[in-house]
Amino acid sequence: MRGLSAALLDDDALARALAVSADRPLLVAVSGGGDSMALLHLLRERLGAEKLIAVIVDHALRAGSAEDARRARALAQTLGVRAEIATLDWAGAPRRAQAHARQARHRALCNAARGLAARVIALAHTGDDQAETLLMRAAAGSNWRGLAGIAPFAGAPVWPHGRGLYYVRPLLDARRLALRGELTARGGAWIEDPANSNRAFERVHVRARLAALEAAGFDPARLMALASRLRARSAELDADAAAMIARAAQFEDDAILLDLKQWDGDPETRRRALSVLVTAASGREREPPGKALARLEARLGAADFRGACLAGARLAPFRDARRLDRDPGALAGRADGAAAMAPLDLPMGVETVWDGRLALTAAESGWSVRASGAGVSLERAGQTVALPAFPGQSEWLLSQRPAHLLNPGS
Repeated sequence: MRGLSAALLDDDALARALAVSADRPLLVAVSGGGDSMALLHLLRERLGAEKLIAVIVDHALRAGSAEDARRARALAQTLGVRAEIATLDWAGAPRRAQAHARQARHRALCNAARGLAARVIALAHTGDDQAETLLMRAAAGSNWRGLAGIAPFAGAPVWPHGRGLYYVRPLLDARRLALRGELTARGGAWIEDPANSNRAFERVHVRARLAALEAAGFDPARLMALASRLRARSAELDADAAAMIARAAQFEDDAILLDLKQWDGDPETRRRALSVLVTAASGREREPPGKALARLEARLGAADFRGACLAGARLAPFRDARRLDRDPGALAGRADGAAAMAPLDLPMGVETVWDGRLALTAAESGWSVRASGAGVSLERAGQTVALPAFPGQSEWLLSQRPAHLLNPGS
């Protein structure tokens, strides 16, 4: 029985993943399909079964999904890999569209990783997925960063669930047919997902168009190469923005102070850095709209700057600097189209993230957290206390966001 070709794996991406995971397990997202089963075989041969934990996400959106999840678990277990199923809970969910299912899957994988003390999750996106993604984003009018496509190694793309976690995609240079060919040659089994032929999904249409283009002589490797070049430029921009944040930004509990004397660099670098910091201050998952951000950054250093709000964050003059914090209007539901932050009960001994900005662990039962102006109020049985007096642990998460956002996932 011959082994799968080692050339299918991206050694650089895998090396970065192993450097981060160290002696921790490496989670592998397994659907049971050909791509993920090929990845599981490859990683088992390279790293050994004991290094891996397969996580199967049952989306619970169609009849038979639970049985498919059990089959996928059995396939992983036949390779000697520990395997667990995470079933999505849609109770109270307003929608079950594909985008919502994707976000729920990301959250489930990150929650599983955190529970299993893993820091890296391996996903089986292929070169075909990369080419399809570029066509979809180009059709949607994406900017050049969007056309950089799927990253081989990146921060997990959900917040706060993914903080401190990373995704590795070691098969982005491999073609789907090559992976299935390798599995077939060794008698490997996989499950065909009916969603892959459901023409109600945009990706299925794009896949058919790409196949027609390839039959007519177009090489999808051109799209893969374009994504690679743009990712290299994106990495340079992120490195410059990260260096600028390190120079100019000071994180103080629930606010960020910007030193205007250190706010330098080309406009694109400044916009990228401000986008990251606005997202950190707002606690939101997504970055602000590009055009609005560019207008704000252009005014940031003006002598007559009196302040502005954007995407749930507020910028205001502060001595010879700028203070960036949460927009109290958005927090109270008075601005930005967002609902007011509802009070949140804190279960004893369990870390709870409030507003995407503050991680709280109560040492006693009965505590709740609520918005108080632009700040936070902690209450228990009619008693209100400040954070230093809170009986438990608390940590502002603002300073963790730049590292996360400067490695955007897909």
